[in-house]
Amino acid sequence: MPRYYFHVREGQNFCRDEEGEELEDTEAARHEAISSTREIVGEKILHGGSLDSRIIEIADETGKVVETVSTREVLLKGGGFRSYADDVTESAPKPQP
Repeated sequence: MPRYYFHVREGQNFCRDEEGEELEDTEAARHEAISSTREIVGEKILHGGSLDSRIIEIADETGKVVETVSTREVLLKGGGFRSYADDVTESAPKPQP
């Protein structure tokens, strides 16, 4: 399986992923980056911090950046907030009228 690296840019800071992760393909790597961004956004909402400055660069084994995932594209779509099929809040009990 190919190995993908998830380098993180946040403002002027750059954190290189030296370990990487073996994943089936670029689409699986993109899904991993989106999941990671969603988790980090949740932490930033709880503890404070900018929600808009993070970009994950997905690089292949040769070091070539094959995809990028920004916080903005994870959160927003068409001018509104994006929803996801695996949103756990959808399974939460609904208040009774």
